[in-house]
Amino acid sequence: MPEQQMSKPTSKISRVLPSNYHEETRQYAGHVYIGGTNHWTKWFDDKEEATLELRCLEKRLSFETIETVEEEGMYPDRAKVMEEKYQASGRTDGLYTGLMTEDGQVPNNTTC
Repeated sequence: MPEQQMSKPTSKISRVLPSNYHEETRQYAGHVYIGGTNHWTKWFDDKEEATLELRCLEKRLSFETIETVEEEGMYPDRAKVMEEKYQASGRTDGLYTGLMTEDGQVPNNTTC
């Protein structure tokens, strides 16, 4: 049976959330969101306790090692092409003006 390829999740979030924002009495829970799936800790009266339990939940889920599409940037291929064209143009001023408009002569006039 061929091994299925796992796609990267779109994003991931780890945070401690209060049970409410409008009252002084509240409880706290750890929340981890990974690519559409929510994971929760139990509720605690103390924010520090919830934070500790959240760290345990992150470790169980291997949160730090999960790579996401969000970490790649919006257009990773475009950034690579722009960097290659920038390096090939010999510029050192950091301006990308005109590099992606069309393949051809890179203008030296950057005042536009």
